[in-house]
Amino acid sequence: MASVTISHAILENYAEGSRAVGERSAATLAGSLAAMDLRDRDLVEGLVAEACRAASQAGSDYATQFYRGLSILQTGEDVDFRALSPYDRKATEVAVRGIYLQADLGDGELDERRLVDELTRRVVFEANRATKVGVWRMGQQDGRDVRYARVPVGAETCAWCLMTAGLGYWYMTEEAASHTHAHCDCVVVASIGRGDVAIEGYDSTVYRDMWREANRLRANGDLPDHMLEHIDRMAAVRRAEGRPYREDTNGTLYVMRQLYGLK
Repeated sequence: MASVTISHAILENYAEGSRAVGERSAATLAGSLAAMDLRDRDLVEGLVAEACRAASQAGSDYATQFYRGLSILQTGEDVDFRALSPYDRKATEVAVRGIYLQADLGDGELDERRLVDELTRRVVFEANRATKVGVWRMGQQDGRDVRYARVPVGAETCAWCLMTAGLGYWYMTEEAASHTHAHCDCVVVASIGRGDVAIEGYDSTVYRDMWREANRLRANGDLPDHMLEHIDRMAAVRRAEGRPYREDTNGTLYVMRQLYGLK
């Protein structure tokens, strides 16, 4: 079978289209919120929930088309299934309650600008997450061997993104595929039925070496005192909250952020 290379332009177009899905959904929500009494939280919550559901479905539909294109490019075969939306209504309700708490100025007053900004950002998050999870969900329906790689295509890349980018076509879980953050421009790429799918400009060993260097510095203690102290404080806080903490993951991610100026 002839080797296949996925062009960087294909991934850039997908990342740009993913952003557009979120931005359109956010603009629609902002227009609706402008005509509402934002103190009516129940009404706002229902509106935001519907906007998030629609954004997630739009993102899933976009991921479906992307996966179909990857399948045709790599194997010459189209697929006839579609990605199901990963939308979770309860997660939206929890998020909206938290956003209202952050925007509460007391005495019944709200920071309306902050409230609208955060609510529309939630819609963008749902769309962005769906464009990533959707690729994974398509692969789960495919009878062929499918592996996934996270490929950074722009400047908004966090340390976790780079860590997983260093793994190449390795990860298999929805959790790994679903990671996203504000303005995340990574693309989840599927290798379908073959292991030799190259991606223009993507070399997982570059990101793996960045991780290994950060992990080496952390493990050896070859860091400034303020960074070592921060790692100790971070570990103490997470353990006090009953959350798991692994120095070889959480600590190294912190070092990567400091070394490479990441989020």
